[in-house]
Amino acid sequence: MKRHYEESNEIEFRAKRTRQCPGQPLPVPLASITGQPPSNFIWKCYKGRLETGLNENNAGRFNFVTVNNKDHVESLYTHGFFGTIVINRSNIEPEYETSSWDPGVDFERVRREDEKNKSWEENISFWKDNSKDNTKDVNEEEAKTTTCDKSDDNTNQQFNESETSELKIKVDTEEEKEKEDPKEEDECNGPQSWSEVASFNQNVSLKDVSLQLELCEAFYLSHALGCLVVLREEEGEECQEMSLLQMWRQYSKLESDFPYRYAAYHHFRSRGWVTRSGYSMGSDWLLYKLGPPFYHASFTVYVEAVCGSTGKVLSKPGLIHPVTWTQLLALNRLNENVNKHMLLARVEEHGIQQQDILSPTTMLPKLAVSLKRMKRWQPRGERWDEKPQVPVQMYNKT
Repeated sequence: MKRHYEESNEIEFRAKRTRQCPGQPLPVPLASITGQPPSNFIWKCYKGRLETGLNENNAGRFNFVTVNNKDHVESLYTHGFFGTIVINRSNIEPEYETSSWDPGVDFERVRREDEKNKSWEENISFWKDNSKDNTKDVNEEEAKTTTCDKSDDNTNQQFNESETSELKIKVDTEEEKEKEDPKEEDECNGPQSWSEVASFNQNVSLKDVSLQLELCEAFYLSHALGCLVVLREEEGEECQEMSLLQMWRQYSKLESDFPYRYAAYHHFRSRGWVTRSGYSMGSDWLLYKLGPPFYHASFTVYVEAVCGSTGKVLSKPGLIHPVTWTQLLALNRLNENVNKHMLLARVEEHGIQQQDILSPTTMLPKLAVSLKRMKRWQPRGERWDEKPQVPVQMYNKT
């Protein structure tokens, strides 16, 4: 027997219309693409700066790593789509005004203003020309004003002719501009390449563009790929490079849920998914095929910390809060509305002690990631193709 839901489990990737060509999956030289074995002589290295205690960024985090070099920003974003591009402008907080609103009153105000600014009068001759039945009921006062209306009609005709001539001139000028500048349509759709970022908006230059990396993204580039050097500025001292051990301890102090979120991030990145922040969707991570310019996000990931021996969700203060059933129902409805699938990443602890948290080499091997896909059950689509035969027991008649 075959069920209907087995065919619906296949994921359909929703592609986007873009002219951009995909880059390398990672911002390091790959032997399968370059044809050369990786070595320290051709290995790329990028530099970032740890910033803490600042305003909340687009990913909902107060601690992140900033990359300011233009070449480094371009390479990290185009090859793997790491981080979020930010335009460094003056931080001007918007001011909002609140006022009381009464339904229906606004329409009366607009009508009164229109009556005050009313500069036209109804043309009686319009009704005479279009309705033949009204010619019999013409009053004496209307007959007196016919002479004035004729003169008004002549002036109106001249005015209309002048307007049509101006419209023709405008249309001709617009057509000439389109012939001269055929790139206007492309500019309206946004920049098509990295070199067009500055020319698309004259107020923004490439010097004002920076890249903000989450702590999980920055540690993956440093720990898994070995291509990012993070600088930290201490009080009264110059910027110093951080080692992997210092990064792990510093990131764990800044964000108590960092080890669990990084375990899930490393799990998806190592399997070829473009993993980005899911703050806009109320989740921890979003999974893309190739990248956001080419496909819509296919999955939303929610991370939970679980005890490996008992299977209970950890409820320690500062860790990721467990997802309740009411939240699951709301998140499932949200994912169905945006055509995405919901994944619950359960990071299981296996015999972790207090001293293991101080080092990634002892902490990460004791973390296992298991995935649960949440999907609403539909009785109509989960039925059998053919109704199974019910066995009938024969009774002997006595």
